[in-house]
Amino acid sequence: MMKYTKLNFMMSALGVIIYITDLIVDIWVSVRFFYEGQYVFGVLTVSFMLFGTIVVQCFSYSWFKADLKKAGQESPRCFLLLHCLQGGVFTRFFWLCYVGCHLSMA
Repeated sequence: MMKYTKLNFMMSALGVIIYITDLIVDIWVSVRFFYEGQYVFGVLTVSFMLFGTIVVQCFSYSWFKADLKKAGQESPRCFLLLHCLQGGVFTRFFWLCYVGCHLSMA
């Protein structure tokens, strides 16, 4: 089994920070478009943002299920709900940190 190193943790944390920053900037840009009366660009920005987050959540959930299956564990249904509520990336990050810390101690 692969060891979860400090570099893995730092890259995961950086990925979450970039993900959050991207969402904030996308929301800011779409609000600016709506504020300036450019509704088509505002709707397009929101649409692309939503499509992107849905795709990310789908991949995150499928990777999460595969990781749990590889570890011989059952995927709880609450993880599906968290992914549907756009919290899957964060759930996956904290789960990796939790499992990584336990693997490092073993």
